[in-house]
Amino acid sequence: MESRDRPPVPCLPSKRVRVTATLPHIPDEIILEILCFLPVKSLMQFKCVSKSWLAMISDSDFEKKQLAVAVKDSGEVDNSRLLMHYPSTKLKSCPLSSVLYDPVGHSVNHDYPGSDLGVMNEIIGSYNGLVCFCIRDKQNDIIFVWNPSTREFRKLPPISFMQCLYLVAYGFGYDSVADDYKVMRVACYCMGRRYEYQVRVFSLKGNVWRKIEKFPCYLFTDEPGIHVNGSINFAGVADSENGIWSITGLDLVNESYRKVPLPDFVDPIVKPMIANLGGRLCIIFDKNEAVDVWVMQQYGVKESWNKLVTVPYFPEPAAIECTKPVFFLREGVILMDFYGLLVVYNIVSNVSSIPTIYGTRYCHEVEVYLETIVSPNAYFKLQGGHQNGGVGGGGCKTMFYLVKKMAYLEHKVWSPD
Repeated sequence: MESRDRPPVPCLPSKRVRVTATLPHIPDEIILEILCFLPVKSLMQFKCVSKSWLAMISDSDFEKKQLAVAVKDSGEVDNSRLLMHYPSTKLKSCPLSSVLYDPVGHSVNHDYPGSDLGVMNEIIGSYNGLVCFCIRDKQNDIIFVWNPSTREFRKLPPISFMQCLYLVAYGFGYDSVADDYKVMRVACYCMGRRYEYQVRVFSLKGNVWRKIEKFPCYLFTDEPGIHVNGSINFAGVADSENGIWSITGLDLVNESYRKVPLPDFVDPIVKPMIANLGGRLCIIFDKNEAVDVWVMQQYGVKESWNKLVTVPYFPEPAAIECTKPVFFLREGVILMDFYGLLVVYNIVSNVSSIPTIYGTRYCHEVEVYLETIVSPNAYFKLQGGHQNGGVGGGGCKTMFYLVKKMAYLEHKVWSPD
């Protein structure tokens, strides 16, 4: 049987076929849901993706949505950072989770606005990711409202000192009805044998210092007011002759004062040390070798005072006026600040420890802030008075992660290979 001749097969050059994967259209609602769970650093990078993403991330509704995710109980520790202020010009921060959970934490330096104007005098307070602080010179105080996560800030109009100024104290808080952040300034002037108090309130929306009703108590220190439940609270004396201490709060909604009741067992002639712990007003009492931390479960209700914990001094007794609780975990762990020394105390095991944070030592004061995209300039656009800081690299990896997650949510199979 003869074999049939077959024509030779020509050798054609091989061609690589490039397949381009096209992503399906993803609704804006899904994009928003994903974006609000991403770190602030990534959100700042994604503003450069397109004009539509810039508008979407800069929108006030998305800002509130991202804030709501950040303040959830489940993510409060992961989305929080510890801000540490040193007597020099240094300002550092580290993740709060590394202080509470990790064997070793790492701090980073912060360049804060106004550092060229002078040394930071004090951190007034923090709320919703905004940090309010003061830089003091010989003529006036320079107040900044700053978001350390986005590096955006707002410089408030200064108020010059008067020659008869005795002391000045500040407070920072949030008016939930007007959706406005406010700074309170209580100035005490020595007028011969009497003292006169002048109170001003600055609204980020209004962009002006306004005089309000005089402060009803005498202040003897310039400690910042404590913001709790929409009120800024100070420890003061109503009558300078009897020396009875009390707590007075300024309601930021109607800008009126109210007296906050103290527990019955409190010695009225001893100045109460107040703080904000987990959004609640707390008082610290000295017990020689330990401190009692009491918390007001319902603001303004006297019967709601409850003893939270007794924390032993560590490593040795410190001045009670320089002691404050910083953060409390439901697992029974509290972070304390003993005169600039951070101490983690476990209530269950009754064990105290000093967290190791590289690059830190005794600090002047500490403050916890949330990582959010809340803008101090959302309501008033300054002409050259705000700043958007740069962000680091890593955008490609985060973008790749985001796109894959979007495709997954759309139930599409996509691979870059």
